Amino acid sequence: MEKEKAIAFNNEGARHFLKQNFEKAAECYDKAYELDSKNTSILNNMGLYYQQQKDYDKAILFFEKAIQIEMKPHFLVNLGNALSMKGEYAIAWDKFSEAVERFPEHQNAKISLAKLATHINELEKAVQIWKSIIEEHPTDQNLIQLVKVFMRMNHWEEARQTLTSIPPNYWTGLVWFLAGQCEFHLKNYGFAIKSFKSALAEEPDNTSYRHYLAMTFLAVGQVSEGLDHLIKNSRLEPDNPAILTDLAVVYLSKGEFEMAKNWLNKALDLDPSFEKALHYKSKMKQIDTGKQEQN
Repeated sequence: MEKEKAIAFNNEGARHFLKQNFEKAAECYDKAYELDSKNTSILNNMGLYYQQQKDYDKAILFFEKAIQIEMKPHFLVNLGNALSMKGEYAIAWDKFSEAVERFPEHQNAKISLAKLATHINELEKAVQIWKSIIEEHPTDQNLIQLVKVFMRMNHWEEARQTLTSIPPNYWTGLVWFLAGQCEFHLKNYGFAIKSFKSALAEEPDNTSYRHYLAMTFLAVGQVSEGLDHLIKNSRLEPDNPAILTDLAVVYLSKGEFEMAKNWLNKALDLDPSFEKALHYKSKMKQIDTGKQEQN
């Protein structure tokens, strides 16, 4: 009877957890644990709760308790994730590797290993692991993850070639955006503009996509087009100091100092410590000082 009650509390806690009612989830998990401290599902769920609360030591403790009772791949992966979040990357690597060796069919173990390799900047290893994953599961999502690693390595041609493995009718805004970045860095600006426009056709309010389109227009000297897209971004995110600073930089490059000063002041009103805005405000002061000395 107590074990059945424990399962009921555990299930109720899981429902609260999924709805992000974390206090209620914790109450249910505690009741479940009091009734059955050997139930590995309860132990794993308590580990996930403490991980979400960033209490990684407690999370690790509960995942380890679950593993001591029953070895399951997702217990090992969860333990590895908690260790990684705590910054214990070497031990996390060992846990993910153990999960891969013990449960080769468990794709999440390999994915976690690939993501950790990327996070700790072991990019060559990350590439090899993602390629291994893609051989077994050539999904668009896995291909995109490999592309992102190539981009971190500045291997733009490899990234672009990998994207061509995704059928054109499955290209999302994100895929077009990644393709645009590749073309931009390969200095194929015309293709970059087409790609960013295609990305925006899928997600018109995505300011990151529009930012890159603006930067590409600026790179080819089409300042008015670039400025137009930056202004649209400022309307979409009027409280984003980075966007306002980008506008200031463009106006500064055009020699329109008052407009530049106006946008910088708006950015610094939002975030007085925003470094890029402070940097350009300092540059403008130097310019003003130089003009005064000449006069």
